[in-house]
Amino acid sequence: MPSQQSRAALIRGAFRGSSMAGATRPASPSVHILKTSLSHAAVTRKQFVQATGLSYEYVSRIFNSKVKFPTVRETLERFAEVAQIDPMIFDEYRQLVAILPDSTRKVWARMQELGLIRQDFASKVDISRTYMYEILRGDVPFPRNPEVIEKIAAALQLPPETFGEYLAPVIDWAERNPQAIEHVFLNMLVSKMLVARGYMKAADTSASQLSDSLLTMFPPEERLDPFVPKIYAAMGRRKMDLRTLATEADVEEDSLRLLLCGQVVPDEVAHVCKAVKSRLKIR
Repeated sequence: MPSQQSRAALIRGAFRGSSMAGATRPASPSVHILKTSLSHAAVTRKQFVQATGLSYEYVSRIFNSKVKFPTVRETLERFAEVAQIDPMIFDEYRQLVAILPDSTRKVWARMQELGLIRQDFASKVDISRTYMYEILRGDVPFPRNPEVIEKIAAALQLPPETFGEYLAPVIDWAERNPQAIEHVFLNMLVSKMLVARGYMKAADTSASQLSDSLLTMFPPEERLDPFVPKIYAAMGRRKMDLRTLATEADVEEDSLRLLLCGQVVPDEVAHVCKAVKSRLKIR
């Protein structure tokens, strides 16, 4: 069976051949690509209709170029899945991807990795669903509010520093909540410390760009309560940043941060230690 790449080359070649032979060129090259791909995959029109959930009449109108080829991202991805091809072969899909902000493309890519459709993802993010849909469509710029980015990152199981906007200056927001800048910075510093001490693999994030000299704020491990390095190790195994752990353990970020930075001993934040111990299954 030909690979996806070779099949795509055959499809493009078939399209060029039909054009040179004087065949009527459809309104969108994607129509011919889709029909040829379905033929290669041995998928009938009836099967395609059933798999996509569209009406037979509408599919026929697409195939006969009576209506515009779809430009909805999820529809194109479903077409590609059924036809067993990469959606990037469709001009319409490439155009959709090209206009999205870089961080929005990262969201879509991660959604595909996790097998999340748009509706399921939007329901996992604690912001307005309408606003989330606007972000995914590229109708609005990717958010620059760190709190919103943290919610999106948590739903995707990614560190918020994955998104360049996380540390972007937001003057009006910072004026309303100046402590949040410190909060973002310190959370990133904890992630850098976990990498520096070998608990977590280095990631291509903004945290890696912080100066190594800042790590001197963390006491040597021999001066820490033995429980704290156990937390480090468990966070590293789970690739978990501070905010994610605080959220999942349902504890205050500030108290957890003080514990991880060695600025308080476990007895001073006993409720935090109990919750974290339970969540990370630390003995």
